[in-house]
Amino acid sequence: MKFDGRVIGAALLGLALLLGGGSLRFPMTRLIVELASAGVLVWYALRGWRAPVDRWSAAAIVFLLLVLALPLVQLVPLPPSIWTALPGREDAARILEAAGLAPRWMPISLQPDATRLAAAYLIPPITMFIVTLHATQAQRVLYGWVIVAMGLAGALLGLLQAGGSQSFYLYDVGRYTAATGFFANKNHHADLLLIAILLAGGLASTGRRLGLKSPPTLAVAGGIAVLALAVPAANSRMGLLMLPIAVLAAALLLAPRKYLRRLRPRDAAIGAAVLAGLAVVGASSGVVSRLLDRFGGDPDARFKFWPDVIQAIGHYQPVGSGLGSFIKIFQRHESITTLDFTYVFHAHNDVMEIVLETGWAGVALILFGVLLWLVASWLTLRPAAWGAVTSLHLACVLGIAMLAAHSLVDYPLRTLGLACVLAFLAGCLSPATTDGTSQAKG
Repeated sequence: MKFDGRVIGAALLGLALLLGGGSLRFPMTRLIVELASAGVLVWYALRGWRAPVDRWSAAAIVFLLLVLALPLVQLVPLPPSIWTALPGREDAARILEAAGLAPRWMPISLQPDATRLAAAYLIPPITMFIVTLHATQAQRVLYGWVIVAMGLAGALLGLLQAGGSQSFYLYDVGRYTAATGFFANKNHHADLLLIAILLAGGLASTGRRLGLKSPPTLAVAGGIAVLALAVPAANSRMGLLMLPIAVLAAALLLAPRKYLRRLRPRDAAIGAAVLAGLAVVGASSGVVSRLLDRFGGDPDARFKFWPDVIQAIGHYQPVGSGLGSFIKIFQRHESITTLDFTYVFHAHNDVMEIVLETGWAGVALILFGVLLWLVASWLTLRPAAWGAVTSLHLACVLGIAMLAAHSLVDYPLRTLGLACVLAFLAGCLSPATTDGTSQAKG
């Protein structure tokens, strides 16, 4: 195989999913993915820009540049007369004064080292987006199958982990009560499984219409079944809630159009009966019972500390406390009623955390990103644009929606593996290259 974007893109995505599932507690695996991504980015820069540049892609590139610029701006030193006047800097100013130190130039970020790490974290997903922009439709299908393959491997690993052996866990997760696959977090493992389910249906359908060599439909259906059965083992409530949506969407994408046109109410009733039967069988298993128990009991801890996060947000507006500073900032504002809970690494709501760390600029970028997703969804799914890759587009749109929904109660995009998956899904919504040369359209 020629050493080109096909090899590099697939290898980068596989590496990100294999080693990018850790958290802040596992910096070495993150560093490997970041260095590899930086090398790929340099390789593409040396080759020159060869991807199509339509209006949406240009806007998306502007968005990425703004996202990358945000932590860099937060690291620019400011004179004492300016940074001491920013909200939330009173404690830092008093510490300098108590230490007998003269006023000095300081950046916006209250934790510059963490902000530098946050800037480095952006390299892999930005690189994956650039790689996807440069890919042909056939290469994008290949990248998608890499995600499905890693999802299946993670599902099998997760089932071994659910068997009770700690030796199958890649990370020290403290409590070994749920499958985590290649991740340190069970919820993020469930996210990969759900995305793989969606992509399996979309890729098989797209591959057939593009005339590419694809796995048989029965094999793809079997893979989807394995992925679906592995989701409950992750003990993720959000994963269980989104599982029926992912399976139904994958089934519709996988089924030939001529079959869909012949569907009758009786077929829908049979399908519902099969799903109900599987639900009854699953409910009798210990894994599903433990998962269902998580929907009851006391309110989730995150609902108890969210008021503290909201209070901290108001304290640091309009510029925020600095990317990556959540842990230290939250500890300053944590109320006495939440001190008995587990150590809080993230807000479990990425909108809150971004607003806390980046202020109004973060709000603007979130709105910009949502607008880009809505526009791309319309451009690729409107009837006038239907074509051979519509199934893949639909899978990508739904995958982005699932990750966004989960980000409201968790932090899936804080892992490099899922951040790169999101970058791939977004990149697939842009026009693809045909022969590797640049194209432009209005």
